[in-house]
Amino acid sequence: MFGFDGEIEGFQKILRRIATNPGEGGITHKEVRAYGRCLLPLVSVMNLGKFESEIKLMLVAISASGLPHYDRSFLASKILKLLEEIPNSKSESTNAEYF
Repeated sequence: MFGFDGEIEGFQKILRRIATNPGEGGITHKEVRAYGRCLLPLVSVMNLGKFESEIKLMLVAISASGLPHYDRSFLASKILKLLEEIPNSKSESTNAEYF
């Protein structure tokens, strides 16, 4: 898909940005929803195994209207934890704490 090779590093960086979003002065709701919508189609080419459906569901929720920043941030941190559990994932930081 558009030359995407399934590497999760960039995916994780965007999710970290959402997970650490302070709300006011950070990424807007509109921007976070746009990230979620853009990341969603990539999930199917990332070989996420048993976590694929769960990650898709959380990205759909992140891209939905009406959620506060905290909820989006929480979901992004949970996706990051799931990504760290995938064998052979090229996780940038396996010791990072997310919520």
